[in-house]
Amino acid sequence: MNHIMIDAYRGNESRLDDIKSVNATLNEIVLALHLNAVMPPFLLPYYYAKDSEDDGISAFTILEGGHITLHTFPKRGCVFADLLYDGYYDEAKLKGILKTAFRCVPVPDDPIRTERRYLDTTIDESHVWKGGMSGKDFGPHTIAKIDNVDVTLEEIFDLLDNIPREIGMLPISRPYVVKSHLENPTYFSGIVLIAQSHIAFHYSVQERILFCDAFSCSFYKSENFVEFLNRRYGDFLHMTIIRGSKHEQMIDSRESKVKQLSGWLGNFNKRG
Repeated sequence: MNHIMIDAYRGNESRLDDIKSVNATLNEIVLALHLNAVMPPFLLPYYYAKDSEDDGISAFTILEGGHITLHTFPKRGCVFADLLYDGYYDEAKLKGILKTAFRCVPVPDDPIRTERRYLDTTIDESHVWKGGMSGKDFGPHTIAKIDNVDVTLEEIFDLLDNIPREIGMLPISRPYVVKSHLENPTYFSGIVLIAQSHIAFHYSVQERILFCDAFSCSFYKSENFVEFLNRRYGDFLHMTIIRGSKHEQMIDSRESKVKQLSGWLGNFNKRG
């Protein structure tokens, strides 16, 4: 079960804020990478953030045993993309689609990746959270694997409905929960959008494994997510990855953009 995380910056603001562009990008990823989608794209514009520069579009498609998520921040020129899939896909092609669609620069050039079925923890040490908080990072992405559990579709819905409230996250949607197939499903999957990020669960029916994701902009909320699951399921494997490690350096602030766009005025006022 391959999981790749791409943080991309200096993208085109209009494309990042365009529902049609984001929708087309999700569809192109599914088709170009030959992924088995079990639902069409779901997109939710979010224009209620405390800081207007955090407004944007959250979008996802649930796949058989995984998901694609896109969280765009048009005014910051960045997009956070995740592709979790129980099968092979061409990550170079994924990067190419994102670069073309949003005119953005993935950072780092070699994306964060892990094998979820065995919870590969060989990720570069610089990407693993060891505690504390840093203003240079966007936020934590906690991934977990809970073995030998029996989980129903209704339980996934209830978990996703309750977790944001229990751990202090702000939901911006109700849970979306589906079976991978109408008959004899291989996976039960669910996702809920929180303010410009997400929580997702995928339950492998045959293996009795629950795969969990919580992407947040707050480090303490990531700890609360682990504690919530621990109270319910006992001990399990998990790790927290830092997203947006170049966030502070790469985003274009409003001040810098205004300075660039008004540069013509200085040229105009120069004496010939």
